[in-house]
Amino acid sequence: MPEEKKLNIPWFKRGDVDAVIGVFFDGFSKIIVGIGVLTGVMGMSQDIVFGKIVSAIGLSAFLLLAFNTFYARHLGKKLNRDDLTALPAGIAAGSFFAWLYAIFMPVFFETNDAIFAWKVTLHANLLYGMMFVACGFIIKFLMKHIPMEAMLGSVVGGSIAYLLMTSMADGFAHPQIQIPALFLLLFFQFGKIKTKKLSPALIAVLVGTIIGWATGVMHVSDLTSAVQNIGFYVPLPQLGLLGGKAMSHALTYLPLIIAYAFSDVTALLQGVEQAEKGGDHYEERVCLIATGCVNIIGSLFGNPFPLNEYWGHPAWKKAKAGTAYSLYTGVIYLALCMSGLVAIATSAIPAAATLILLIFVAISTGTQSYSTVNKKYYPAMIIATAIPIFELMYSKILNGSSAATSAIAAALKGEGIKFAVDGVKVTSDHLASAGVSQGYFFLGKGSMMIAIVYSCILIFIIDRKWLNTAVAFIVAAFCAFVGLVHSESVKINANPQFAIIYVIMAVFFLIVYFVSKNNKELQPTEEHIVCSDE
Repeated sequence: MPEEKKLNIPWFKRGDVDAVIGVFFDGFSKIIVGIGVLTGVMGMSQDIVFGKIVSAIGLSAFLLLAFNTFYARHLGKKLNRDDLTALPAGIAAGSFFAWLYAIFMPVFFETNDAIFAWKVTLHANLLYGMMFVACGFIIKFLMKHIPMEAMLGSVVGGSIAYLLMTSMADGFAHPQIQIPALFLLLFFQFGKIKTKKLSPALIAVLVGTIIGWATGVMHVSDLTSAVQNIGFYVPLPQLGLLGGKAMSHALTYLPLIIAYAFSDVTALLQGVEQAEKGGDHYEERVCLIATGCVNIIGSLFGNPFPLNEYWGHPAWKKAKAGTAYSLYTGVIYLALCMSGLVAIATSAIPAAATLILLIFVAISTGTQSYSTVNKKYYPAMIIATAIPIFELMYSKILNGSSAATSAIAAALKGEGIKFAVDGVKVTSDHLASAGVSQGYFFLGKGSMMIAIVYSCILIFIIDRKWLNTAVAFIVAAFCAFVGLVHSESVKINANPQFAIIYVIMAVFFLIVYFVSKNNKELQPTEEHIVCSDE
């Protein structure tokens, strides 16, 4: 009897190069933006940023991407297949900017302590990772009771707020770079113009970089200074940063953390589902637990930013990428982040040129999310998309008031007047007197959670599932009562006004449920039943 040939899964395929470039720049562009904010806005030292935070990001990215490669190869050997394509992964786009602009920066402006802000964001990432692991065990229950459309709508909302709007606003500080680079990328992607060797993203970033140097936005002196950061940065455990006041402070952001964790779980499931449609079956539970564990490990080493599996598996499958491209991408992350070469990249490539990739991701996320749901759920998707924008707007309003306070302090000091402005706190009442409605505060606190709950309610209304609608309002009442929504912090009886309103609405829909038993006008039609099962 002839011996069975041992399956030889290749370590390199023709499409690996394109996949490495695409997946790497998708995540690396966020690192460039993050470094600019941490060093430029918050004034964090180069030793902390490159020696601890960036090196920990590199370690985290390497671990997740390496896992994807070896998991794919394990399945390939198990199924006797050598044509599997590994899942793409990297820094979670929406969560990265939510952590940066809705946690890191607000804590810094509140305390004027960048290290404390780092500690708080580390705890946020630790909690995020724990939630991913927990979701690995209860995912079937969650997917049974929470409509996918509600999750997708909140994902789109977060993408529009923290990817599209923030990236365009920051990039338009240098419109001479961002406008040509952005529309060149859109020309290739949405005009479906094929490029022979270089990827569209690489071409667009390259053009933006050339414009940046040609117009004087980039400086040789910055590049020269960046060379000094070249070294060997070994990521080490940062256990001393954990616990204490930072943990307590992080819990005030629990609504944001929970909502983004659930939304990113949905994004992961969508990515796994994309792979399934392409013939590559990855276990959802394994991917969730692995991603959660990597984020937990990363936070223990100093990485404050979440990582997740990416969408886009079909594109890399079509490009004939294999299992190893993910590992190669992780090695590049690790090499750049541990050597300090990332500092040279940030000094050589304008942020405005890399931000175009995030804008494209936001557009693609919205397009793909809406294309996967039944049109009748668009109203629910729209409300879920809109609400997260309030959180961005409110945080910008608070940042503006903080800047105004700093300007007043500088003016008083210039006149020789001693006055401690640190104790001055702008409240929602102050903002309301200036024409900024308190609604921005109520919708901005726990916006992602509000988006998910409101979207669930509207989906159940569309499907005439009145009991489910009542239960969703009870969930909303609980969230308001404990401060997960509409409140500054998590505490008992945080916002009784909203809790009472939601209970009243729950009672109303409970009455509708009982009345519907004898009223055909309120009962689901065959169309409702068929569409809700699709």
